[in-house]
Amino acid sequence: MRNQTPPESGTAANLFRAIMAAGGGARELEANIEMLRQFRAACPDEGPPMDRLLVGEIARMRAGLESAAGAQDAIRRTVEELTAPPYFPAIFLSRAGLGMTQNAIVRVGPELRAVGFGENDPDEFAPGDEVLLSRERNFISGRIAATTFTCGDTASFVRMAGEGRLVIKSRDEEMVVLAAPALREDALLKPGDLVRFDRAVWVAYEKIEKPRGDEYFLEETPAETFADVGGLDRQVADLKRSIELHLNHRETVSRYRLRRKRAILLYGPPGTGKTLIARCVANWLAHLSKAGRSRFINVKPGGLNSMWYGQTESNYREVFKVAREAGLAEPDVPVVIFFDEVDSIAGERGRSAHQIDDRIANAFMAELNGLEDRGNILVVTATNRLDALDSAMTRPGRLGDLMLRVPRPGRAAARQIFEKHLPCDMPYAAGAREDAIDTAVSMIFSSNADSELARVMFRDGKQRAVRAADLINGAEIASMAQSATELACAREARGGEGGVRAADLVEAVSGFFASAARALTPHNCRNYLDDLPQDVDVVRVEPVERKVARPYRYVNAA
Repeated sequence: MRNQTPPESGTAANLFRAIMAAGGGARELEANIEMLRQFRAACPDEGPPMDRLLVGEIARMRAGLESAAGAQDAIRRTVEELTAPPYFPAIFLSRAGLGMTQNAIVRVGPELRAVGFGENDPDEFAPGDEVLLSRERNFISGRIAATTFTCGDTASFVRMAGEGRLVIKSRDEEMVVLAAPALREDALLKPGDLVRFDRAVWVAYEKIEKPRGDEYFLEETPAETFADVGGLDRQVADLKRSIELHLNHRETVSRYRLRRKRAILLYGPPGTGKTLIARCVANWLAHLSKAGRSRFINVKPGGLNSMWYGQTESNYREVFKVAREAGLAEPDVPVVIFFDEVDSIAGERGRSAHQIDDRIANAFMAELNGLEDRGNILVVTATNRLDALDSAMTRPGRLGDLMLRVPRPGRAAARQIFEKHLPCDMPYAAGAREDAIDTAVSMIFSSNADSELARVMFRDGKQRAVRAADLINGAEIASMAQSATELACAREARGGEGGVRAADLVEAVSGFFASAARALTPHNCRNYLDDLPQDVDVVRVEPVERKVARPYRYVNAA
């Protein structure tokens, strides 16, 4: 920048100021020169100071010009950067020689293009590399050092195909793709590994680690125990005996050549405690194991089904594979796989027009056969329709190793279940607990017309009475106990008399009578009633009209 220091004082300084203040035209220039000549002639001693002033001014002007030129260069570079031609990302695929010229085959979006390498070495590029093309997209400007797009489809690796290619499989579709440099080592991939690939360019980029299958397991061992099960003492004893023999008496079992129970099939009407028993088995096995815990996989009906061809069977195979790997990794930790409503995947083959269900059943049976030496893995299944299962599924060696019928509770079993859900430490009115349970059991299992809920009409004109005992189950009893408890709690919260009373449980049982009758239809009554004739259709279900909605009432006589 120009130095703003004022020149020194004196005659030379005054003349210097006059010269600098003059204009820059030719006339002014001649006038300034003439003044300098006259000044030097008149004042020879003032010449050197004038020279110093002029030379200093020239130096300051030169420095200013250089500074301005540097600023202009910076501005020019910024403008060039802002107005530089755009670059286009592309994927390098291969090299192609045209005469003496080496060209690169790249994919830009959906199209293939042959471009030059520019100033780049062709040997530096490998299939799958991301590159930038020039503005005209006719040569490679450079390679992108870091991967900019890390998403894509996944597929299973099948085998190497040679020449840097892979055979992969996605949804039963096999494809041949190019392998990025990271996947070209033969020892890196093994069949079944997941790889990420781009369908647009047909290049596989990286190996994706598979999940360990933790999403299938419950985080904690189920907390339910057999002490929570009421009215099923014989079924629980049979189950414990069959499993405990192989766990605690292996030498004795070996001498008797008893085959291990590979699977348990629980069948019976809905709501009778099949799922509860499965969770109790997992808890019981955890206490028997050295590790003090177990792992539980709960496969819900249809939870593994997929719309894609072949994917459903693959999902079921994956569950068994995860269980095998977990059992192998921790031999002391039992693994329980529970399939609820197993008839949805193991139904009688040949019924489906598209044979989709048959493939699922076949895959399921193949996995059961493949787990003969699983040791610490137990398959537990449950169904409401034993007759719907394929006969090959229920034979010994598959689900027929141990088949336990879980029936509806009888009078004694119903009392036990009520006692489980109405414990002694709950608030009751004076002497109400036993009275309430007795009254509820009597209402449900009464043989008179009071317990009749509906009548089933058959096509041949016959009828069949449906009583409360025909529809009762453990889940309904638990719901009745909960309803009675809520009634007592709400009454006390509003300032009334506290404690569960017999009238509360009677109210809950009457509610069950009304809802159970409305739930029956000609289409679903066989799911609830297992003694209906198979050769006669049900055409109508008529609920019994009660003149009094709540036939039992307790009145405070005082």
